[in-house]
Amino acid sequence: MKYKIKQIKDIENCDYAFEHYDWCKDKINLDDYETVYEGEIEDENKPVSYYLEMLFTKFNVARPDDFKGHSLSVSDVVELDGKNYYCDAFGWEELKWS
Repeated sequence: MKYKIKQIKDIENCDYAFEHYDWCKDKINLDDYETVYEGEIEDENKPVSYYLEMLFTKFNVARPDDFKGHSLSVSDVVELDGKNYYCDAFGWEELKWS
């Protein structure tokens, strides 16, 4: 299963950087993000939430040496097989970008 870690390009000038999903859901814009890492994980037929939490742990506890972004945080996005998930304070929200 392919994944991408997406983070806001210009955190200082983005008014929803590090904000809760409910507050900023109408402001989130794909153009504000850049892919900072791509990889692949073995698909074990587990729920999406399992993979999102696994990636959250990986990019906070044991980040790959070639990862140049900040620790995975609120307002970051993880793409799994083409679907995007917003990292909220508690859990994840699937984004419906066109």
